[in-house]
Amino acid sequence: MKLKLKLILLLLIGFSYLSQAQIYPPSFYKDYNIDSSLNNTLSLRIENSNFLKNNEYFNDIIQGYTLIGWFLNPKLTYYPVKNAKIEAGVHFLKYSGIENFTQAIPTLSFQYKAGNYTNIILGTLYGSTNHQMIEPIFRYEYYFTDNVENGLQFLFDTKIYKGDIWINWQQFIFKGDDSQEIFTFGLSNKFILNPKNETQQFYIPIQIIFVHQGGQINETSEKLITINNSAFGIGYSFMPNLSFIDKISAEQYYVAYNDMSTTYQSPYIQGFGLYSKLDAKLKNFNFNFSWWYSNSYISKRGHPVFQSLSTVYNGFSEKQRALISSKINYEKNIVKGLDIGVGFESYFDLYSHYADYWYMFYINFNRDFFIKRFK
Repeated sequence: MKLKLKLILLLLIGFSYLSQAQIYPPSFYKDYNIDSSLNNTLSLRIENSNFLKNNEYFNDIIQGYTLIGWFLNPKLTYYPVKNAKIEAGVHFLKYSGIENFTQAIPTLSFQYKAGNYTNIILGTLYGSTNHQMIEPIFRYEYYFTDNVENGLQFLFDTKIYKGDIWINWQQFIFKGDDSQEIFTFGLSNKFILNPKNETQQFYIPIQIIFVHQGGQINETSEKLITINNSAFGIGYSFMPNLSFIDKISAEQYYVAYNDMSTTYQSPYIQGFGLYSKLDAKLKNFNFNFSWWYSNSYISKRGHPVFQSLSTVYNGFSEKQRALISSKINYEKNIVKGLDIGVGFESYFDLYSHYADYWYMFYINFNRDFFIKRFK
């Protein structure tokens, strides 16, 4: 209980700073801004992705697998006043080769714009890629597999900082349940050091994740688990006045892992990583090159390829890991709301000297359809 109170307190009084640069192509993000001109209107919004992502992993930490299917989230959006909106719908996830839906989740969200710089969301959140976190602590693939997050979220947007603070409540329990409550508390941060410079920017990104599994009213033999991953860094971005280059950015992070559980379940209680990345946006292309070194690193929500503990062989681990990776994404807008794209990423293990990779193809559709304005 004390842990949950501390996390909620941090949620209410903390501040955070979110990177302005988009890590992935534009269609993977949801615009959270409220349009005051839509006061007292009703519309239908369709969010859809048809995807193929083939993960070719041949290492001892994570096995390869293929994701192929689609998700669809139709929802009604109503603006009762100029600074608030309500959205209600259903999120369907369907993998090819399975008759039934993997997910059919009702979604309901209330969003309130509290002043010029703050948005409060209760219910279904702006999650997955919208958090804009680095992959060692939060996995990009959740956009396809775990797109729906529910809980409480605060979004901040000023010239000095942008922030995303949220709790995603993933598993609820009743008294006497034999399962655990599970939630993720996160802060995605970026403090802008020179906000008046429009072409060059220095900033400090701070990203924090707590994953908690436990509960007081349940009856289970499972142990309480609390895992913390944090990333502290420094970054620089440059927008050259060139027709073929939109933006270049470089970031360096120190990434920490801490097991805060009452009973330790893993061979490592603490660990760290060093993560360097270079990003470039050239019109429809996004390029990324990164280097990773870690010692005794574990993450509950990050990509397993970066961690020391195997998800393949029980008890197997590689205490020290070093990877270099390169990624390219291409996305083309066909018509308003319809985007088609491809992506490829390779990983090379500097210790074991093996190469892994993934590639994907997707079509994303995100568009609003006006229905009615009420008097």
